[in-house]
Amino acid sequence: MFSLTKKKIAVAGVLALALVGGSVTAAAAAITPSGSSETMWLWDGTDGAEKLLAPTTRVMAWDEPVYAHPNDTDYATYSTYFRGPSNAQAVSIFLSNRGEEMTSSSWISKGTNAFSDPAAKTVLAPQVTLINTAGVNLAAAKANGGNFSLGIAYTDINGVAVRAVSFVHITIRPGGDWTYEATTDQTTTNPPAGSSSGSVDLEATTVAAQDGALSLTVPAGAKAVFSAATLVGGKSTSTATLPEVTVTDDRIVSKKGWTVTQSVADFVNGTNVIGAKNLGVAPKVIAAGTTSTGVAAASAQVAGSAIYSSPFADAPAGSGVGVTKLGADLTLVAPVDAPAGTYTSKMTLTLVSK
Repeated sequence: MFSLTKKKIAVAGVLALALVGGSVTAAAAAITPSGSSETMWLWDGTDGAEKLLAPTTRVMAWDEPVYAHPNDTDYATYSTYFRGPSNAQAVSIFLSNRGEEMTSSSWISKGTNAFSDPAAKTVLAPQVTLINTAGVNLAAAKANGGNFSLGIAYTDINGVAVRAVSFVHITIRPGGDWTYEATTDQTTTNPPAGSSSGSVDLEATTVAAQDGALSLTVPAGAKAVFSAATLVGGKSTSTATLPEVTVTDDRIVSKKGWTVTQSVADFVNGTNVIGAKNLGVAPKVIAAGTTSTGVAAASAQVAGSAIYSSPFADAPAGSGVGVTKLGADLTLVAPVDAPAGTYTSKMTLTLVSK
């Protein structure tokens, strides 16, 4: 008879799991002031200082070099561009009364500029210095002061039809000194129309995961019965399939890994003996039913030169967690001087934790 024995190594364990949830609301975006297609900050170009101008608090001179930028960082990298609409053909600098930004005929003054990439409609760091603009009403604006818009306009090829504008609000003091307010994105997140929203505090207590058991299971009454022997190379040769055995490793925390070794007793028939070395064993991991990863079957033991005990399967540390189905192909090659008959033996599989 050919049978199997088993050993078990176990650790008790508990597993806990917690879930969290969230909500979705509608978003509404607004560029402030209204009418500007992009955000805008002004940068001080005096002596190459390139300092960010402080909104409303920094007082600029009429002739002070000033440059526009789409954000309040990264000016010195020259990597962020203003971007006009696809139908824009030219770019102008303009000063206008507030609310008249889209009407070129109402501008107080204007200056020339250009796309850095005409195909992409991008504009890089345009200079918006007031003294560099021209218009019949510019002198009056400087002398009397007031509230205005200063920025860039994307126009047709003639600079007349305005396609879009990006600007800041400025306040000119009588005499020409001025301050500005940055144009920012006042994006808000609001509930859908006709709905209401509320909040709920969430509190959950979790339990730390613990190791479960490590075990090896052999089917009840497991037996490997060899096929009818045939002569191969003059030697009696027969084959069999080892009944499927199962290693279950529920040690989900420590993941120590494990090893299965095999030992085989000599085959006997009364007083006749066939040494265990004549049994060839080719271990294998059976994919069907296996959930573990990283498990490797040991190299085959060759009939006639097999060594027992020897490795059968191995799961390195960090692997082998879950279910592993193991099997083997068996080959018994009897020596030429072995008397004919029915021989029995026993294989023992031993599971050990690393």
